[in-house]
Amino acid sequence: MTDLGRSAARGIAWTALATVALACGSGGGEGDRASGEANGGGGSLTQSMPSSVLSGGTARVQLPAQELPITEIGFNSGSPDAPIKVLEFSDFGCGYCSRFHLETFPTLLEDYIATGRVEWKYVTFVSGMFSNGDAAALAAECAGEQGHFAPMRTLLYERQAEWKRLSNPAGALEALAVEAGARAEDYRGCVAEERPAPRIRSGFLAGARIGVRGTPTFLINGMPLVGAQPIELWADIFTAAEAEAAARSGAGGPGSSPDARP
Repeated sequence: MTDLGRSAARGIAWTALATVALACGSGGGEGDRASGEANGGGGSLTQSMPSSVLSGGTARVQLPAQELPITEIGFNSGSPDAPIKVLEFSDFGCGYCSRFHLETFPTLLEDYIATGRVEWKYVTFVSGMFSNGDAAALAAECAGEQGHFAPMRTLLYERQAEWKRLSNPAGALEALAVEAGARAEDYRGCVAEERPAPRIRSGFLAGARIGVRGTPTFLINGMPLVGAQPIELWADIFTAAEAEAAARSGAGGPGSSPDARP
């Protein structure tokens, strides 16, 4: 990275990092706008993680001893040749994640991802702080097994207030999966077997390893950004990243770092 690009990118990122009240679980003291639940304090993420995800619980699938590689988890969209790689960690129960995906992400999808400028990877991150968050993650991953993750993600965030308040969300989540395009029988089998459990576990461990303490958290070509930030900030970051990539290309340097790829 050039000195100018590094300075600009760091300034943007750390300005955003200071605004942790826009992230669930950041300790900012704001409640979840979708459910009225507290976002939680600064305790250990490992302690807040549901034990069924970390240890397997009653699942029929034996979780792997090691974390799955980042390339084997999450859901990618956009061109793999894009110069900008975004890695997102979000919790389906988080109100700020919902705000980001309903208010900001559609513009990013249209202007940057669909046009080949950005490759985006969404990694399911279950913080354990939100009602039915683990069930929603399982539902999303099972819909994703059938190729319907993107519409399921949108539906989960749109109907977040509804499924979070249910004592048993299984029926509501299945209905959303079917609405997203999933086959009900295959979806039920996936949920019953908890097939995505290793991926969900690895998503949490990957986020914890890089220091995720609030959702949504992003890495943009390796640069951290936390919270439901406005589209203007995203545009500034992408402009700086594209300028840096163009400068590298003009100088005959390598492309984006493999470490930054989703």
